[in-house]
Amino acid sequence: MFNRRLYLLVLTFAIALGLLIWNWNSTPGVFLKSSSSLASVGRWEMDLGGQWKMYPSLRQAWMTETEQEGKGIDSPITGGGYGYLPSSKEFEVALKNFKIPAEWNARSLILQINGVYGHCDVYLNGMESSQRIGSVVSEGGSGRLQIPITALNYGQDNLLLLELTAPSSQKTTFLGSGYPDKGRITGGISLQAVMETSIENPRTQVTWEEHIAQVQVDFQLSHHGFSEYGPWTVQGVISDGSAEIAQAITQVHSDESSVQPVSLTFQVPDGHPWTPEDPYLYQVYLTVSNTKGDRDDIAFALGLASLEYREGLFLLNGKELPIKGLALSPEKEYELRNRGDVADWLNECKTQGYNLIYFLGHRPDEYWLQEADRAGIGLWVELPGSAMVPAQRLPEPKVWEEWTKVSSLHPSVWAYTSGIGLEYNSQSLVRAYEEEVRSITAPIPAFNLNLTDGDSIVGPWGEIEQPKEVQELREGLWPEEKWVSITWAVLLVIVAWSNLAAVNWRYKELHNKKPKRALRKAWFWQGFAMVTRQMTLAGILTALLFNTKAPWAQWIPNQWPLWEGIKLQSPWLIWLIMGSLFTLLRLLQVGVVAPHMPGTPDTKGLAAWLERRYFWNWTVGVLWALQSWGIPRAVPILVYMGFNLLFLPLKVRDVHRIGGGYAAFLWVPGIIFLILGVVAAFRWEDIFYAIQIVQQSHWLKLILFGS
Repeated sequence: MFNRRLYLLVLTFAIALGLLIWNWNSTPGVFLKSSSSLASVGRWEMDLGGQWKMYPSLRQAWMTETEQEGKGIDSPITGGGYGYLPSSKEFEVALKNFKIPAEWNARSLILQINGVYGHCDVYLNGMESSQRIGSVVSEGGSGRLQIPITALNYGQDNLLLLELTAPSSQKTTFLGSGYPDKGRITGGISLQAVMETSIENPRTQVTWEEHIAQVQVDFQLSHHGFSEYGPWTVQGVISDGSAEIAQAITQVHSDESSVQPVSLTFQVPDGHPWTPEDPYLYQVYLTVSNTKGDRDDIAFALGLASLEYREGLFLLNGKELPIKGLALSPEKEYELRNRGDVADWLNECKTQGYNLIYFLGHRPDEYWLQEADRAGIGLWVELPGSAMVPAQRLPEPKVWEEWTKVSSLHPSVWAYTSGIGLEYNSQSLVRAYEEEVRSITAPIPAFNLNLTDGDSIVGPWGEIEQPKEVQELREGLWPEEKWVSITWAVLLVIVAWSNLAAVNWRYKELHNKKPKRALRKAWFWQGFAMVTRQMTLAGILTALLFNTKAPWAQWIPNQWPLWEGIKLQSPWLIWLIMGSLFTLLRLLQVGVVAPHMPGTPDTKGLAAWLERRYFWNWTVGVLWALQSWGIPRAVPILVYMGFNLLFLPLKVRDVHRIGGGYAAFLWVPGIIFLILGVVAAFRWEDIFYAIQIVQQSHWLKLILFGS
């Protein structure tokens, strides 16, 4: 009679798990508007943003598009579908079909990809290593890849494939994981045709000497062709939109390097400073040319702002700048960019008295930087990969060097966050890390923030408020839990009473081949008690997962995507899967022991006999229900563990009394703990980091008791 119940249990687990996988809810993702700070008259450009085809693997994308001629898109068999780039949605492989005008073959072609979160391998017209044109590894930065002339089909169709894996911060953060192994591209993608020599990576620095602004512009000359024709004349002009304000010129001669650094210095007399009250912007024009007629140019906006941080205060152009900031979550940022409401939102924030926007866990696209420059509002950028990281896995600050060059063009970038929760690390390692970070980000200050549970980030410089959408991260995601726990507690009381009223039976009855109705009824209620006990444990854990108010909720979405992915699923399905799994593990534990017990009893029957010592389970369910009236969330699970320890001697005595050995019951838990131990050995940094957190009783109290 027990076999049918086992089959039903296995079927329930399989169906629930299948439904979870089939209906896995992930963030749908939205198309993101993007732009570049750099403009050019001499470059030809093709925007590759818009609709792309998404696939789960590189081989599947290539085979579907070539051998099947594009068939199978939106098919569950191939896994293909349509999506948009740039987007907030994570993906594994994206494919784009495009044509290159024949006249472009006279220029060097550069693929520009911005906002890359992950490791992006780029393939063109093939999936073999010989067709890989390069890689971009970044945490929100950009990459420029030169495309070999032989890789393109001019005047014909070309297939561009982007293969993305998870960013390194997802794996290196505390309790981080490589799953889901996906990446994201939130910036623009374009193809640029440039001359043999182009201007790349401009960087600016502004200093004041009385009323004269000195502007230093550093950049690189990149030589793309087979042969270079020098010398090159480099000219720079600063304009106020109607007239030339300052000019600089230099000549660069050939050397063996494909990249040559260049620096121009301008003096702007009676310069108009950029301030939040008056965000005045000049224009910078840079050109490079040679005697053969090759020419490249770029233009970008310039704000004459000099930022300093001294003695806990921000100084803008020598004047104190108290901060009143507002944090911006990734979800809100995606929403604003998708609608194109960035400028209006920034102006609304200014009217409400805010002068700074704090970016939680991601970098702002240049679209934000430009609009913030125009609006006269500051940006505080949290560098990705810096939150809740064990000291041994802190990122190399050099990965942010490219980003600091971009942000130097924008007077709106006021500060960086280079670490969150580093207070739980070795202070000697943290100090060395901080010094290296500051050398990269200077003159913009970089801060290490402590994990906070409040509604704001406070310092001597001012305050940054957490907006409503960030505070909502702490709200319950299983609103039905209250009445579910009450209903479940009533069920547990009924099960406990039914077991108490059932006929009393002994171990020897397990060998009864023809049990009477009363005994079958007792077995039913005892087996049902085992299932409800496992479901009770699963229900409490599900409530902890979905409704626990984590003390650092504002940081979690950016560090643990798997955690957030699970919280997007149905709590009912998670409860059912965990309950079924725990029950099957209990039967596995008992099944390993059953052959060594007297008479070799049936596994399900032995599990029912052992359940007599778990009569106390109804009290755990009642405590779960009483959480709505102030019982701390950790109490039910702690009581469950306490009862297990309290009744352990009685369970051992029962097994020994019938001639069995209790040590065999430890085999399955022992194997599980051994596996966990092996995994922990490879993540020992996390163990030490967790110990430091636990030692801080304030956090332990918040996590366990919510107060």
